[in-house]
Amino acid sequence: MFEVKNEEWSNLMEDISPTHQAFWKVTKALKSEGYLPTPPLKKPDRSLAVDDQEKAECIADSIELQCSHTLPPHDIQHITHIEEEVRHKTSLDPLDDLAPVSRDEVQKLVKDLKAKKAPGLDGISNKAIKCFPTTLLPLLVAIFNACLKNCYFPPVWKEPEVIGIPKPGKPRDLPASYRPINLLSGLGKMYEKILNTRLNDYLFGKGLIINEQFGFRPNHYCPQQALRLVEYITEGLKTKKRTLAVFFDVAKAIDRVWHAGLIHKLYLLKVPDHLIPIIHNYLTDRHFVFKHENTHSSRRMIRAGVPQGSALSPLLYSVYTNDIPRSSSGVQLALFADDTALYLRGQTERSICPHLQKAIEELARWFQIWRIEVNAEKLAAISFIHREGRSPEVVARGTPPLRINNAPIPWQHTYKYLGITLDRNLYF
Repeated sequence: MFEVKNEEWSNLMEDISPTHQAFWKVTKALKSEGYLPTPPLKKPDRSLAVDDQEKAECIADSIELQCSHTLPPHDIQHITHIEEEVRHKTSLDPLDDLAPVSRDEVQKLVKDLKAKKAPGLDGISNKAIKCFPTTLLPLLVAIFNACLKNCYFPPVWKEPEVIGIPKPGKPRDLPASYRPINLLSGLGKMYEKILNTRLNDYLFGKGLIINEQFGFRPNHYCPQQALRLVEYITEGLKTKKRTLAVFFDVAKAIDRVWHAGLIHKLYLLKVPDHLIPIIHNYLTDRHFVFKHENTHSSRRMIRAGVPQGSALSPLLYSVYTNDIPRSSSGVQLALFADDTALYLRGQTERSICPHLQKAIEELARWFQIWRIEVNAEKLAAISFIHREGRSPEVVARGTPPLRINNAPIPWQHTYKYLGITLDRNLYF
């Protein structure tokens, strides 16, 4: 567990979800009474990390692995081509300019800062920034505009101090059981929001993000995507048609975005070429240190992924998945961030499966090319069909199996999709 001072406690709570807040508060209370000693952590070689320094290094090892590509490349020639292209394009001088940062924009950013947010490694808290005298605002404006002009993201603004929050229900002696929380620079977060505003205005102003993506976009919410699937199934049930749906679980999606692939896709979308080198600078040469108790790990490199807790990351992930294949045979695609589903209705499973299988194969190839890992153990397929009472069958006999990368996708009675448990009769 992690000891924090009383004044730090309320600050850290601002960066953590309500579920983890409650869990951490109970854990802290138990530990303060001596009921919850910090256990040794198991290393990959089965030895134990006992002291605070060893534990910090052990969890840092786990996070470093999480933010790396763990599978061998599927297509080395493709990866080499993309990386060489990105190196060449980012070395060129940009042709266009970005809208400069105004004093009003900075004033609003300062006003919107949450005073209790924990500071990053630079030690400058949001509370301190909000107390800056008005005479300092022009200096902030000048710093941000200089960064924009020079396509620069200061290294001190992109290096987080990471703390770990125990995952509820997970064994506390495993390094992977601690959810990393990035504590980023407040000034860096302001600069991220400046970049995010310009990228957001371009992408949504030109309607470039695909309609199937409901995550991280205005007026598109999680319940709406779930309702879209439910309504599609319901329309089929009314006409005695069945719907087959396949649900994909992407492993560590945000943490394993391929940086060169993301920059390549920004160029394909014709994002202003003054903005792309800044994002490239923002993503490359990132490091972190992990804090356990009052001890820091050694400095580690982040080789993949978009930063957790960053204002820019959700939109960058949407860009990375924006060219996901969309079937021409009527198969529907549903995305909410990394939650992915394919579904199609028809008279029989036999008539639906060939179209769905083709869409799965296209999606599997895309996953491989863009270095996206699918958690095979959490794949699921459901055949939604109207029955009087609950049907004991998972799927009709003789239904062709659905497969991904030669592995069968298991048929199930129920699946929890975007927080809603769907069963094949749609009785919820």
